[in-house]
Amino acid sequence: MRLVSLRQVQPGMKLGRTVFTEDGKVLLGVGMQLTERLISGLQRSGVDSVYIDDPRTEDIVVEEVIRPQTRQIAVEVIEKTIKQITNSNKLARKISLKEMGLHFQRAFSSILDDLMQNKQMVGHLTTISSHSPSLYHHSVNVAVLATAVGMSIGYNRTQLMNLGVGAMLHDIGKVSLPEELLQKKERWNAEEQEIAKQHTTLGFNLLRKQHDISLMSAHVCLQHHERLNGSGYPQGLVGKQIHEFAQIVGICDIYDSLTSPRPWRKRYMPQDAVEYLLGSGGHLFEHHLVNAFIKHIAIFPIGSSVVLNTGETGVVSRVDPDYSHRPTVRILRDGRGNDVIAPYDLNLKENIRLFIIGFEDDQLFNISGLSESESS
Repeated sequence: MRLVSLRQVQPGMKLGRTVFTEDGKVLLGVGMQLTERLISGLQRSGVDSVYIDDPRTEDIVVEEVIRPQTRQIAVEVIEKTIKQITNSNKLARKISLKEMGLHFQRAFSSILDDLMQNKQMVGHLTTISSHSPSLYHHSVNVAVLATAVGMSIGYNRTQLMNLGVGAMLHDIGKVSLPEELLQKKERWNAEEQEIAKQHTTLGFNLLRKQHDISLMSAHVCLQHHERLNGSGYPQGLVGKQIHEFAQIVGICDIYDSLTSPRPWRKRYMPQDAVEYLLGSGGHLFEHHLVNAFIKHIAIFPIGSSVVLNTGETGVVSRVDPDYSHRPTVRILRDGRGNDVIAPYDLNLKENIRLFIIGFEDDQLFNISGLSESESS
């Protein structure tokens, strides 16, 4: 299978992977033959790309690091909690979230079990996202990424649970922001950004009152926008004043935000997000945490279409965790743009004169410069 921008999808193509709605329900199942009507429906749902079955890449399998049912359970827990908070806010009632922590602990425990059973995949994540920019899926993505980092630096299960639950709830305070702000499709202006910054304290004040959610998890929500140099919010903390859990979630939050589409921009390429994070080491985040995160990211994910310096194009078929920048590429077109009669795999690790210069699908990624404001 291969990842294709929705703008390049043609009627008759078959889905190689299930597409989910923002609330975790199945929108279109694997193997579904796409029609113009279905493609238009995907566009209206905010989907910007899908995995397509292709005879030339049928043996390339993009595996989920967590099972679809695990993701769906987690998304449903987040959705239910958000609806409870929203309804309480509308009715001006005191928010009552009975056994909230227990529900999140159960959902995250399933995520952790999946990750523990897939340690080889966790060693180098090539895909974790449903390609949905929704708060539900973003929260799950950040939890998966943060847990991978926690596992790599030796956290025990209790620490991973506190980190993971905090990651799942890191943006819960956004639910209490003005509805018109949450529904806005354009980039927030300076005044709106200041209002949005309140989500950290709003979330913390909610979580710290829940007897079954640890204060460490609550502080992830409070501090995930704090930065080493004091430039973060809400308290402008510096250095060791920031909990390590919050730093990890801050790193993962930035990466998933940059590599997900927004109504006002396309997604950034993984290597752009990684480059930004590399530049943040020792400045915004601790070096060792940034390095631990980057070790788990494949900058050229399996299934993505890439262009080589020779002009040849193909699909990433394998990624060596120790050489993520030099994957194996299934060559589909030659340097003149002609289809290759017999596609073949090219291991860039063994061909040092060849390298990837970018992704083939310029409809999918934002190729403009990455500004600091995009990472918040």
